[in-house]
Amino acid sequence: MSEAGEVAEVGAGTSAGEWLLGLRPDDGADRPSPASSPATVAEAVADLGDGPVAWAVETAAGAAEKCARQSPEVAAGPVGLRTARRSVEACCIAILRGLLNDTPPELIAVPPEAVDGNRDLVHRGVSLDRILRAVWTSHVHTYERLLAALRLLVEADRRPDESERVARLSFAYVEQLTTAFTTQYATEREHWAGSRTAARRTLVEDLLTGRHADPVTVEKTLGLDLGHHHMAAVLWSAASADGQGPAAPAHRLAADLAADLVGVSRAVRSLVLPTGTSEVWAWFSWPREPSADLLSLIREESKERTAHCPGGVYAALGPPARGEEGFRASHLAARETQRVAQALGAPGAYAYADVAVLSLLTADAQHAERYMREVLGPLAVPGPKAAALRETLRLYLAHGRSRSLAAEELFVAPTTVAYRVKRAEELMGRPLPQDHLSLRLALEISRIITP
Repeated sequence: MSEAGEVAEVGAGTSAGEWLLGLRPDDGADRPSPASSPATVAEAVADLGDGPVAWAVETAAGAAEKCARQSPEVAAGPVGLRTARRSVEACCIAILRGLLNDTPPELIAVPPEAVDGNRDLVHRGVSLDRILRAVWTSHVHTYERLLAALRLLVEADRRPDESERVARLSFAYVEQLTTAFTTQYATEREHWAGSRTAARRTLVEDLLTGRHADPVTVEKTLGLDLGHHHMAAVLWSAASADGQGPAAPAHRLAADLAADLVGVSRAVRSLVLPTGTSEVWAWFSWPREPSADLLSLIREESKERTAHCPGGVYAALGPPARGEEGFRASHLAARETQRVAQALGAPGAYAYADVAVLSLLTADAQHAERYMREVLGPLAVPGPKAAALRETLRLYLAHGRSRSLAAEELFVAPTTVAYRVKRAEELMGRPLPQDHLSLRLALEISRIITP
């Protein structure tokens, strides 16, 4: 991604701010999809046009990645990164619209996505100074790209005045936004600190970090017996639905699963804990180790319910394990399942047993990508055509080189499978080996780590 992005020429004689209509995202780059709400995007497109909004989406994605590197707690995990992107993107759009229309700083309103993001950070216990640092990191990234684009889009004799205007207004906008963030943070933190959910979250964090907790306090506060067998779940929504908060469908799914399990096994206990505006943690527990039949039922019920949840909901399930260590281990496995499920990008229910190999293969992303490229060679190139070849070859090998079984899973003709396999061999420059373990591992990695 370049610092400026692509630009479209704007004719001479345009008024201050009109050059922003010429902003375009990088040419040829994989463009990220908007993270902010459809209403925010629609309003922005009506005011700015498709090109500048796509530029803002791309810029916000880059800014969120910088925040994740510099302040990991602000954008922790796939859900945290998406929430950060949504907030940064909405603010970036607001700044562009303000610059275009020469809006006074006091009239810049905090976007709803930024309010939700601020609330999420409070609930996750992120300190205000870390939030403000991330805000300025995001703004510096946006400002640098704006200046680079300005040098290309604005005539030389107008650049000094326009550069001064962009600097003055954009920093004033950010100052206005940070003032609002600080006020909202204080209000939300005061409300959150006195809630029962906050007390539960604090105790759960103690358990997950290995701190000893009094079993009586745990049972009174969390409703769980630490000596039981526990199965953890992490649930999150791909997008808000029906005007509700992003976590509403996930919270409802967790509650429904708990109710279903009580109906099947009256001895089950459960804990459903919202951990932000986009994510819910849950634990289900039994006095004795649950049977394989019960676990299969949970997986099937999760898949059935996620399929009917609006907005796209994910459920990541850890394996059942006993005691305090089991409470922690099952949750860590569920979080790892969440990482893989988020990378696969298809809402639904995932159990750790289903993704354990993918988890191990991609634990070190840099090493995994290097291995994938070495094995696949020219087949490890970006684009949908290469991805289709890799997925066809993966399923062909997974089904014992059966064209018909691979075709059935892909919903294509067996001849299509044969053609794609041959094309993949041509790209790699060699026929398929008899021992194809290395090839299968590389193809599995390519499902998670996009070339």
